[in-house]
Amino acid sequence: MNYKIKTPVTLTAIFTLLLFNLTCVFAQQPPVEFFNGLKAMPVNRAQAKNDMMISIAKMPAFHGAYHFLGVLYSEDQQQDSAIYYLEKAVSLNTANVNKTREMSLARLIEAYTFKQDFEKAYHTGLEAYGLYPENKAIAMNFKDACIWSYYIRHTGLNKSYLSPIIMDEYEVNSIPQEYLITRKLIHNGERLQVTGQSLKTINKLNYDVLKCITATDKKERELKFKLSWDMNTEFGGKVFPTEIVINNNRNAIYERIGALLVKDPRVDLKTEIEKLK
Repeated sequence: MNYKIKTPVTLTAIFTLLLFNLTCVFAQQPPVEFFNGLKAMPVNRAQAKNDMMISIAKMPAFHGAYHFLGVLYSEDQQQDSAIYYLEKAVSLNTANVNKTREMSLARLIEAYTFKQDFEKAYHTGLEAYGLYPENKAIAMNFKDACIWSYYIRHTGLNKSYLSPIIMDEYEVNSIPQEYLITRKLIHNGERLQVTGQSLKTINKLNYDVLKCITATDKKERELKFKLSWDMNTEFGGKVFPTEIVINNNRNAIYERIGALLVKDPRVDLKTEIEKLK
């Protein structure tokens, strides 16, 4: 087994680089506490939050501090606070300077997804995708919200796996579920990058083990996925009943879209949504 998992570059790093151009939009630079908060994020999250709060008090119209507070709270699994600050960042950033508004929207979709409020994740994603159809992070998080809703509601995937926190092991029913879980995992503010993958037998059970690093921390970590299917007859995983979910209009539209994406990840999202409305 040698599947490749592509994980996105951390939005935080990109956002940080783009913020250097914001002085052309604001009459003054963001407060020094904002930059102190950025530096503190990987090493002292409490200090980073405090610095961002001070930055907001000094310059309440600056969207960047709200964005990073939202990121910090989301990664700490305090999604209500994350949603509040990310929504504020979106509302203040009307100019979408260097696409930073799009980054806040991508994070907002993800915060709703982590909260498992799939309806709001869907509607936020639908609006953001309509405004910024070329943004890959928005498209990915929008699709992931729908897929998670389908897997949790209709296939029995453990809902506790929808978390940025790395767990000791996961029990999955298909290879794509491994990809989905891995995309949401965060270590010290960075997404995991998969460097290797191997099939192992542990206590007479089959596991797919992924070796991962982050961009700045090169320490290798293992993700263990217990494979809950017959490897002799279902090599890539179980085949799920997608059609019955897709064709039942009593199911939420985001669950039906999720089923469509599980059936065929290449479907045109806009076209399929229009068909199901």
